[in-house]
Amino acid sequence: MTDLSSPKQRLLDWIEDYIDWHHYVPSREEMAFAMGYASKDTVQVHLKDLRNAGYVDWETGRARSLKIRRPRSRKIPVLGVIAASGLVETFPQETIEEFIDASTLTYFAGKSRHQMASYFALRVRGDSMIGAAIADGDTVILRQELEPRTIKNGEIVAARCQTQTTLKYLFWSDRKVILQPANSSYPVIEKNADEVDIDGVFVGLIRKLA
Repeated sequence: MTDLSSPKQRLLDWIEDYIDWHHYVPSREEMAFAMGYASKDTVQVHLKDLRNAGYVDWETGRARSLKIRRPRSRKIPVLGVIAASGLVETFPQETIEEFIDASTLTYFAGKSRHQMASYFALRVRGDSMIGAAIADGDTVILRQELEPRTIKNGEIVAARCQTQTTLKYLFWSDRKVILQPANSSYPVIEKNADEVDIDGVFVGLIRKLA
C-alpha cells in the first residue's frame, strides 16, 4: 500500500469518519471546509492522488459518488491479559503489538475512527466468569469508560486495585464496589470505591481457537 502524505491521509481519514457517521459521502465543499482549505480545488488535487493510488474512486459527473476502495482495517489492540479469578498481580503486557481485526464484527459497524480508539482487548486467564460464558483463553473486548459511575450494576468490567486486576460483574453499594464472579468457586470481592479503578467495560469476546 502506498504511503500517503499527511494532508492526504488526514483527508482520507476524515472522509471515512464522515461516511461512518452520516452513511453518505461528503461534498467537495464540505471536505474543503473541514480541512481548512480556501478552495475545493486543493481537495480535488488530493482526491486525484488518492484515486491514482487506489484508495478512492468516483463516477465523473455524478455528485457524492466517491467510494472508498481500501477501507481502513478496524484494529483493536490486545494490551495483555487479565485474571478471571481473584484479584491478582497485573499480568505483564506480553504482546502489545498484537491486534484484533474488528472489521467483520457487527458491533463496530458504523463506528468512527475516534470511537474505535476507546476499545481494547485482553486475554483471559482463569474460569471465574465461566457462568457468563467467558472461558480461560478467550479474548475479551472492552470499552474505556471515563465516567465509571455511569456503569450500570451487573455489567462486566476489568477492575483494578493498585497493581491487582480482575474481570468481574460490577455492583455499586453506597461507597463500596462489589466485584462478583460468575463461578461459585470464587469469593465475592468487596472494596472501597476509592480503591478501585475501572479500566474497561466488557462489550464482547472472541472465543479461543481449539
